[in-house]
This record gives sequence, structure tokens and C-alpha cells, in this order.
Amino acid sequence: MPTISVIVPVYKVEKYLHRCVNSILNQTFTDFELILVDDGSPDNCGTICDKYANQDNRITVLHQENQGLSAARNAGIDWTFSFSDSQWITFVDSDDWIHPEYLSSLLNATIINKVDISICNFYRTNSEMFEIKHNNITSQLWSTEKFYIENNTLATIAWGKLYKKSCFESIRYPVGKIHEDEFITYKILFKVEQIAVIMAPLYMYYQNPTSITQSKWSIKRLDVLDALEERVAFFNSLRNEQMSNYAQLQLDSRNAWLNLQAYKEKKHNLFPKKYKLHFFKATNTLESIYGTDKYESIMWNLYPNYTKFQACLRKIQEKFFKKNMKKECNL
Repeated sequence: MPTISVIVPVYKVEKYLHRCVNSILNQTFTDFELILVDDGSPDNCGTICDKYANQDNRITVLHQENQGLSAARNAGIDWTFSFSDSQWITFVDSDDWIHPEYLSSLLNATIINKVDISICNFYRTNSEMFEIKHNNITSQLWSTEKFYIENNTLATIAWGKLYKKSCFESIRYPVGKIHEDEFITYKILFKVEQIAVIMAPLYMYYQNPTSITQSKWSIKRLDVLDALEERVAFFNSLRNEQMSNYAQLQLDSRNAWLNLQAYKEKKHNLFPKKYKLHFFKATNTLESIYGTDKYESIMWNLYPNYTKFQACLRKIQEKFFKKNMKKECNL
């Protein structure tokens, strides 16, 4: 049986699916199985998946009614536990693609460093074709806590990682939520004390203009705040004060960012009251709590366009929150 299960959720990516699947089939490491989960895609994705399966016996196609990304990933995970003896799991999104050494490098990193999770870096692009060229592929051993704080984006996303399959023994993605990675990845990472990290970008993340996360602001964006509240509670339960404080900072700053976006798109009336009330207090006290240097370094990590974020935040505070919420916030 294969060593690695590669799980690819598929939905409305007919234009990009060949690029993704071909990059997986062209791996230098060949002892893998590919599970393509057709999540009720209304285009020709299901047919394309079946054609690939007829050409390569490493491929299994699962067809299901549309239930969303979480349900598709869960279906792939469930299948590997029921029908496969694979030892490892990795996820690739169907509009992304990977370096030919992606699987071999991640697996070697786990073996060399004797860990259950390895992670690689990624390129972010809106170009439809971009060749990943990187020859300096080496791994380092990081403590999970240090990596999580210093590489927040890498530590949050589901893809770009190789997991020992047992990591998912009792964990599944939340069905019906967007930002589903935010609910789960930290729980998996903090099952272990150390992880292997490859800073070479072996994963190509395509910023698909039609994806949910690239679309205009909607109430579903608030799912991430629920995930971040759960994260604060999780680290509180571990009695890890440093991580609890960091999780609270993430919650406060993301709340501020979503408030900003909602205000600019005139959607702020959709925000639950608790997030409105918390926003102004939080953004004015974060710096004093964490200290200027630490606060700014973390914010730069969370938001590459942090300068623009600051300017917009001040404008919102001046034009909206001071006028409407000063009394409610007891400022």
C-alpha cells in the first residue's frame, strides 16, 4: 500500500485541475495515492477526475453532493482510514500546484528530524502558470510554539504540510465553515512539540479571483472570529500563557481588520454587537499590552500591508467609532 495519501478537494476548477493533478503525478516520489474528491462540481471536473483514474491506478475518485471544502477534505481523510494503509496525509487545493520534490522533501524532513509533521514554504501568485524553481531544499527543526508565532500564515493553512495520519484520528474539519483551516490546524500542530520546516517554497498557492476568500465581504467572513475564539480557549485550557496572549492578539487584530473591511463596504451593520464593542477597546490597548516592538512585529507578520491597515484603522476610529460607540465602550 502507498506511503502517502494526497487529498485534493475538487469544485468548479475545470480550468486549473489538469495543472494541479499533473504536478502531483509528476512527483519524483511515486509511492503515493491520490484521492480526488469531486464535491458535486457543476462543471466537467467530475469527468476529468474519472479520466485520470482510468489512466493511473494510484488515483481514487470520490463523488459526493456539494457540501463544501471541509466535507470534501473529511471525505478524503475518512477514506484513507477505512481503505488505505498509508502512513501520511497531505492536502493540495485543486487550483494550486506543487514542486516535483514536494512529497520527497516533506517525507525526508520527517525522517531526518524524527517528527510527525513537516511543513514547506509557498509562493503566492495570481499568474496562471509559474514554474517553481528551487534547488536548496533543506529542513530545520523548530519548536511548534516558536514556529507558530514567527510564521503565522504557514502555521494556519492546511496545505503545504505532511502529517502522520494518526494526527487526524479524532479531528475533522468543521462542515459549513469558511476559514476551516483556522479551526483545525493549530490543534494538530500542538499535538507535537517539534516540527520539521523547509523554508524553500515547494507549494504554489494560486489566488483564484473566484474563490470564497477572494470575494467581497460577507457575513461568512466572521467564521474566522469564531475559530479564533476557540483558539484562545484552547490555549487557555493548556495553561500556555504566551500562546493564549498571542491567540488573543490574533483575535483582536483580525476583528479589527474585518471591521475595517465591513465598514468600507457599508456592511458593518451585519457585525454581532460583541465584536463591534470589543473592536475599539482592543485596537487601542493591544500595543500597551504587548509592547510596541512585539506588537508591531506580530502585526507585520499577520498583515503585510500593515501601514495601510494602521491608516485605515485610524480613519475608521475617527469617523465612525468615536461618534457612535464611545459611550457604549466606556472610553
